[in-house]
Amino acid sequence: MTSATASDAHQHEEPTRARELPRPPGPSLPGLAALAARYARNYYALLPELARRYGDVVDVPVPLPGWTVTLVSHPDHVDHIMTRYHQRYVKHEATRELVTGEPPALPLLEGEEWKRTRRPLNPHFGEKALAKVTPQMAEAVTERVESWATREGEWLDLEHELGAVVMDGLMRSMFSEVLPDEKIHRYVEYARDYGFYVIGRAVMYQLPGWIPRPYQRRGIPAKNTLMADLDAQIARRRADGPRDPMDIMDVLLTMEPDFPGTREDRYRRMRSELSGLVFAGFETTAEALAWTLALLTRNPHALARAYEEVDALGGAPLEYAHLERLTYVRACFDEGQRFQAAPGNIRTATEDDEIGGYFIPQGSHVMISPYGLHRDPRFWTEPERFEPQRFLTDTINRNAFVPFNVGPRKCMGMRMAYIEGTLTLAAILQRYSIQVRDGWQPKHQIRVSTGLAGGLPAKLFRR
Repeated sequence: MTSATASDAHQHEEPTRARELPRPPGPSLPGLAALAARYARNYYALLPELARRYGDVVDVPVPLPGWTVTLVSHPDHVDHIMTRYHQRYVKHEATRELVTGEPPALPLLEGEEWKRTRRPLNPHFGEKALAKVTPQMAEAVTERVESWATREGEWLDLEHELGAVVMDGLMRSMFSEVLPDEKIHRYVEYARDYGFYVIGRAVMYQLPGWIPRPYQRRGIPAKNTLMADLDAQIARRRADGPRDPMDIMDVLLTMEPDFPGTREDRYRRMRSELSGLVFAGFETTAEALAWTLALLTRNPHALARAYEEVDALGGAPLEYAHLERLTYVRACFDEGQRFQAAPGNIRTATEDDEIGGYFIPQGSHVMISPYGLHRDPRFWTEPERFEPQRFLTDTINRNAFVPFNVGPRKCMGMRMAYIEGTLTLAAILQRYSIQVRDGWQPKHQIRVSTGLAGGLPAKLFRR
């Protein structure tokens, strides 16, 4: 038997062997309901509590016919699902509700279609390409952060203001668009309104369409406005011709003829890809920045060290070359993301499988809790302590830190997020000291990317 044939036979045997295995332990449905009620005020902690009680692989009962849900909580199992056997697990159908356009864009594609779409975009998210667009991004960051000086000593919602910084940076670096201040702030509001709406749609995806979704009255008009503006941007680009060098909009315009379907189908797909890149890039980076600043203001030692590193730049205008000297600031960004974390990530098994000695049936759902992984004391020293230094000195299990996912489906925009996140933090620390409301503490609010409940109320003072 050749090695290829032997491998095929082994793969064929695995499902049969898996079906002979038991299902993992877990609570009864009434037990789960009681536990969920107990954690109603801190629902992010529910899945980690299930893991603490029942182990790294847990059967989670749900009152839905035909549903089997398994919670996995060990980095080895994350590697199994997201990397080694990623082809066995696809995005859960509820995630289709999170898209900004139709048909679904890159994050929701699978198999060859995903590869064909991502391949031409990859070079534009590599280090060389991002180094070239960093000047536009840094200019947007500097202008936005500097403008806050006119509101020195006033109470601001820094979460919103950071959204404007990130949105402006994305528009300049990906689309070569410098938009008016008022429009940038409107885009932030529209993106947040639509984000709340799609989360409601995802939670309620199995319910009939005639049942109103939360934020529907604001979410639908927000999406329509954003899409209309994007249509106008596309029309202008087609009239003006491509940029030199080409930006992300140019790349997707050249890809449009290769998308399947009618001319209208191809256009809608291209527009969906553009809107998805903006929406995903804005939400993840802006919220991670808000969490990082919130936690820094509550940890004076870490804040002092971050100031020291930034001050060593001597007040120089920020540029790509400074990133290698901002290692602690980047570590702060990582530690902010560790605390921020998503409550859960869900995949659907395309075939019978085995995880941790337990049976995973075809068509069942597996959940990973980034919130739980990021706080598991087996993989983090003093996980409830804000300590950016850990990302400089400790050995971090890559499958226990998943803000951008892991494996082949790792977020394409990760490098861009780190560049914009690090430069934004440095620009703020160069200029301001930060005061938050007395007694205020950061609390999780579920969105497409975890936000801060009530925003980030703060005053800024010139240093």
